[in-house]
Amino acid sequence: MQISIIAAKSDNNVIGKAGGLPWSIPADERFLMEKIRHGYLLTGRKSFESNQGGTLFAGRQFVLITRRQDYDPGPGGSIAHSVEAGIAYARAQQAEQLWILGGAEIYRQALPYADDMYLTEIHTQIEDGDAFFPAIEPADWEEQWRVPHPADAENEHAYTFLYYRKRPSVSH
Repeated sequence: MQISIIAAKSDNNVIGKAGGLPWSIPADERFLMEKIRHGYLLTGRKSFESNQGGTLFAGRQFVLITRRQDYDPGPGGSIAHSVEAGIAYARAQQAEQLWILGGAEIYRQALPYADDMYLTEIHTQIEDGDAFFPAIEPADWEEQWRVPHPADAENEHAYTFLYYRKRPSVSH
C-alpha cells in the first residue's frame, strides 16, 4: 500500500486557523481532489470536522483517528485510535493508496510511515495560525519536482506544488 501525505501550508508552516484554511486557493483544492480521488483517506477528528471536511469525505472510504470511543464518522467512515491502527485498518481493507489528510498531529505521527508527500506551499505568512505542518528532516526526503504559480484573479496568493519521495535509506 502506498502511503502519501498531502497538505497545503503557508511559508511559516500554518495549515489551519480557527477550524479552517486561512486562504482561498481554488487551484490547490482542485489539485487535492484530483490526487485523492481514487484513494482511501486517513484523517484526524478535527480535520474531519473542519469547514472543508464535509466536502472531502462525502461518499468516500476513510478512517478517522480519534480518542473518542463512541464517535460516529457516518457513511464510509471507520474509527481507529492511533495512526498505526488507522494504517493497519486501511491495509486490511486492501487499500492500494492511503492519503494522509492531517491535521497537524496526524501529519507528525504519519511522517515515519509515508512513502511520499504532495505539498502546496502557499506563499504568505499567516498570523495567529493554530495548526502547523511538522518540520521535515531534509535528509529523509528528496524533492522530485516543483511547479510554481503566481497569484491570479482566482487564487489570492502565489503557490507552489511540490512532490517529495522518501529517500530509500529511510525505512518505516
